Amino acid sequence: MKLILWSITIYNMYYTSTNREELVAYNEAVNTGEGYNGTTTQWAEIIEHPNGADYAILKHPSYEAELTLVESLGDDWFPNSLE
Repeated sequence: MKLILWSITIYNMYYTSTNREELVAYNEAVNTGEGYNGTTTQWAEIIEHPNGADYAILKHPSYEAELTLVESLGDDWFPNSLE
């Protein structure tokens, strides 16, 4: 008898853009597709980079977009949490 162990690692992937409205549109598409209302009214919060020019949003596992996809956000996205 063979025992096969599966390991699943879930990564939080993010879409990034210099155009905040693209991420707003992605969020709205997920909200509509998932029928969020009541307690959950939106998929995710848009994160603004401290440079004020870049934005990111958590990628929903079921929704793709033609945006830049990154595996994680670097420390430069959260400089205050480094202290």
